[in-house]
Amino acid sequence: MIPKFLWFSRQRAVLINQAYIQSLVVAALPECLARPRYATSCLPSMIEVSFLNDRAIAKVHADFCNDPSSTDVITFRHSPELGEILIGVPTVVRHAKKFHQSVDHEIALCVIHGLLHLLDYDDINENERRLMHREQDFLLQYAVNVSKK
Repeated sequence: MIPKFLWFSRQRAVLINQAYIQSLVVAALPECLARPRYATSCLPSMIEVSFLNDRAIAKVHADFCNDPSSTDVITFRHSPELGEILIGVPTVVRHAKKFHQSVDHEIALCVIHGLLHLLDYDDINENERRLMHREQDFLLQYAVNVSKK
């Protein structure tokens, strides 16, 4: 089942190309759905994606992960019907500079990372982290290639 996405920008400091990010996520979605972690893994029917400032994502990180630092992405599965992907835009900007990518590219990567979490991928140990990063890199490259056609 293809989920419905709700997109919210709750930060104003960084101009992002939301239409481009959405197009990459939509392009990656069929391949993403074809690669669940387990046979029972599925995406919620609705996924909220919110772009946050450092203060807001740090508060969520502190409240739910006992880590008061800002981060790039936090994902929640609230129910089979609702998932949430929070993107810490200032952290993503720092990562984009570090990895020599555009901010929009890094944000799309974070959204795909969140989708993988919703499909039961995790990055809590090194083997799982490698698998998840391989999947997210493949999916983003797939989306970029599909978008070029």
